[in-house]
Amino acid sequence: MHGKIAIYMDSTGRGTVTNSANTFFDFNRQIWNDKKSMPTVGMFVEFRTLSAENKNANGAPAPVNKTITSIRPSKFQEFKEGDFITENDFWKTNDDDELEDLQNSRRSAYITELYRTIDFDSIEKIPLSFTIPQAIQKYFAHEILSVETLQANLEDEKDIPCILDYVIIKRFLFKAYDTLIFMDNSIDQTQFNALKSIMMHLENSYKQMATDRKPNITKIFNETFLSLQCHYQALIATIDTKKNRLASIEAQMKTLQSEINLKSKAANPDQEKIKARQERLENLQKESEGYKTSLKRLQALQEDFYKKNYNIFENAFKLSREKLFKKIVTGLNLCATIMDIKIWHLSIKSSGVKNSYFSMTNIENSFCSLSFAEHYLSRLNKSALNPFDQKLLIYIQKIAKEQRRKFLVVTSDLDLLCKLKIENFAQNPYYIVKYAPKKVNYQSLMRDNTFDIVYIDEKHVWESVADIILQGKHFDKTGKTKFKLI
Repeated sequence: MHGKIAIYMDSTGRGTVTNSANTFFDFNRQIWNDKKSMPTVGMFVEFRTLSAENKNANGAPAPVNKTITSIRPSKFQEFKEGDFITENDFWKTNDDDELEDLQNSRRSAYITELYRTIDFDSIEKIPLSFTIPQAIQKYFAHEILSVETLQANLEDEKDIPCILDYVIIKRFLFKAYDTLIFMDNSIDQTQFNALKSIMMHLENSYKQMATDRKPNITKIFNETFLSLQCHYQALIATIDTKKNRLASIEAQMKTLQSEINLKSKAANPDQEKIKARQERLENLQKESEGYKTSLKRLQALQEDFYKKNYNIFENAFKLSREKLFKKIVTGLNLCATIMDIKIWHLSIKSSGVKNSYFSMTNIENSFCSLSFAEHYLSRLNKSALNPFDQKLLIYIQKIAKEQRRKFLVVTSDLDLLCKLKIENFAQNPYYIVKYAPKKVNYQSLMRDNTFDIVYIDEKHVWESVADIILQGKHFDKTGKTKFKLI
């Protein structure tokens, strides 16, 4: 059944579809049957319900079942002036196959009309029925829908420190998400539904394009461009007709020549019949030459049309594919970053995360995907990393160099330590807060690290604050470390 999405809520994944009779049907994200796009308001769709309209025992029509079992975007999202089908045809047909048959039927009828009415021997150029950009857009329709859905749902995040690389960070992003939900079951998971859905569809497009690095452009050109060129198809039909006619003439000429030869060898040849056949043969030869000349010109016209458009199509296709792939990658990176920022914000405010994560003395990182990635790498032998882990390490080092600031808390008060962790982590998800409860820890950390700020708890330290600061400055290699009393 054909319909149009009237309502859709990203937060709940639920929506409503209307059909041609303005009947409302409800659906949810789980039955959306397309891996490359997601539902949006105004999208034309094809859907199936639990059952068709039945009749009651008395023969009266029963209400239509409004339970949608499957729904996906229609192949037809735009209806422009001059197209072979209209939006009205969309509503009158039950599914895309029926609408596509109607479109093909009307196109074939139009091609037949062109074939019958156009004198291709008198034209210099074949008009385009369908432009190259339109053909490319048609081929990448689902991928474009995916990107457009992202743009429509993209949130304005002003406090993004840097854009993450989705491919590198993906598994740690979802590890952070799962851990957040485990530590705080009061968090509303539906706020992540839209992002997760967008990422799923973008990733499916990404995987297909990344896998198919060398698509068969000739096949794509023939199927999405040439097959839709009505004048070109009419020309092909004209060429085929003339080829058939030429073959028929040549067969007749061969037969006539055989008859002339046979009659000429007869004992009493009938000169009049021979002459008549000779004249007929000459006429056929002239007609044959005319067809050959015409075919040569038409085939040159066909070849010129094919070559010129193929070269343009090939270049435009490669460029469009590259741009679209970059948009998909950018979209995935943006989604991953926004999701990570959401996780970071929620963790800072969560009492569950505070009690089970930030309160641990061995936790130095904020609660985000990079923290989980660093924890994963900390257990590995850095000299024997596989290529993916090596790439991950380099990536983390790059972000740390650009974003990271280090803080040291000198105290034995764990509550104060937790408070300062949260305060500093709230400024940037990539900050680090280390902890020195004793003199030996303090000296070791100051010797091996460069800190932006050293917080000193006057009430819970092993000696005078002045001596601690003096020792700290002794180890400070840059001379830029600030000491702050609390």
